[in-house]
Amino acid sequence: MGKKISINRKHGLGLEGANAKLHELGSQFAAKYGVTTSQSGSTVNVSGSGVTGSIRVTDNDISVDLELGFAAGMFAGKIEDGLKTQLEKHFG
Repeated sequence: MGKKISINRKHGLGLEGANAKLHELGSQFAAKYGVTTSQSGSTVNVSGSGVTGSIRVTDNDISVDLELGFAAGMFAGKIEDGLKTQLEKHFG
């Protein structure tokens, strides 16, 4: 079985600002990791070889919940660190 990555953090962008950053983050995530992303409202769904999950924003926080397959799970720490760096960059 794979590994799960769950990250929750606060932001001060409001819902509209967070949704704009979410769209940008989803596009970058797709390009960097070769996954498919689709945004529906305040959620970006992620799917691809070895990963499924979602990234959600509210008016004051962002949540990342990913399920990694076995192969991707071996790199869970590196993937999580990269996500945290991107969240800091986009959401402060």
